[in-house]
Amino acid sequence: MLTEIKKIFDEYQIEPLTKGWSKDSKFILRKDLNEYTLRVCKGKSLEMQRSEYETILMIEPCDQLIRPVGYGRISDEYSYIMYSYIEGEDLRSVLDGLTPLERYDLGIQAGCILKDIHSVSGKKEPDFATYYTRKITGKIRAYRESGHRISGLDEHIEYLEKSTHLLEHRPTVLQHGDYHLGNMIIRDKKIYIIDFNRYDFGDPYQEFDRMTMNSSFSREFARGILHGYFKGVPPLEFWSLLKLYVLTNAVGSISWALEHSPDSLGFVYDMIHATLEDYEDLSSPLPKWYREMLRI
Repeated sequence: MLTEIKKIFDEYQIEPLTKGWSKDSKFILRKDLNEYTLRVCKGKSLEMQRSEYETILMIEPCDQLIRPVGYGRISDEYSYIMYSYIEGEDLRSVLDGLTPLERYDLGIQAGCILKDIHSVSGKKEPDFATYYTRKITGKIRAYRESGHRISGLDEHIEYLEKSTHLLEHRPTVLQHGDYHLGNMIIRDKKIYIIDFNRYDFGDPYQEFDRMTMNSSFSREFARGILHGYFKGVPPLEFWSLLKLYVLTNAVGSISWALEHSPDSLGFVYDMIHATLEDYEDLSSPLPKWYREMLRI
């Protein structure tokens, strides 16, 4: 595959990128002063790459978001999509060295950028409530069949099964699909968002289903995301849906890891336990980390 890539991009310097859990192969392409990220996918049709290219281009231009610049085919088996490349540091590696106010400010930035992404509307077929109810059912079944049991997780499954009515009449928008600090880099005190590999259309509140991955690193950063997105305190209806989406993600994460990334099981277990701690008060839709920041 690398030989074919070099033939197509013979004028570029090519450097492999190994970060992340994606099965796709990624490379940095450099030519003169220009840098791009090339993501090469096995078994993904040219039509699928074209759809991603055109969909992400619908977001209003923003210098804190990578932008698609092209797509094509490497061979009968491999296709590619090319994005702009942004140099910077992994946000996770620098958060601990920042002040609480700096972390909160970065969260505000991330929340405002997410709002821009969600400005692109779209439909989900079948309708979102039907789609996500099936998704919940499938994740519960996969969890029960996985052979893994997490103490405290089963008692939250009842909440999921009884709360699907919350999904009715939800709007559907473009989703980044994996919005957490692992897909954010920082440069000159600004946040930059990368990796639209899991983009989709759905409820904008579903986008926060990875919130545990943010709050477990920095509660100030997580709070900033919410306040930046909502331009203040989130509405009451948000919290019950957040609980639904975060718990659904927790229930489904074990079967996902077993299938796609067994080496990440330890990390997945840590995130599940953090989620369960957040919702140890079964009567409250507010996660513990947010309630503690409010001191209630």
